[in-house]
Amino acid sequence: MKHYFAIIMTSCLLLSSCSALVNYIGDKYPSTTTVDIFYSAHDVKKEYKVIGHLTYPNAGTDAVRSAMENYGKKIGADAIVIIGIESSKDAQSTVVTADALKYDK
Repeated sequence: MKHYFAIIMTSCLLLSSCSALVNYIGDKYPSTTTVDIFYSAHDVKKEYKVIGHLTYPNAGTDAVRSAMENYGKKIGADAIVIIGIESSKDAQSTVVTADALKYDK
């Protein structure tokens, strides 16, 4: 029973603090109102530059997508390309990696 409680509490914390768990390194621009989400750079049809890199714990597709999109808005990204999943050194957890994009004007 304690195990289920721990899982539920962890899930609640992940969902309630999504943007706090995003790790980002890169440039920041004025915030945006919409962020396109892609799963391959080949799908991006506009000219762009990569402004930074993000990671987020793999909490399922919907949670990852929402966290990346919300954080992308804060940093002024026009799009996020979700690159893949990487295992941590201890192999106990995985993180989703992504690139933040700014479209050329």
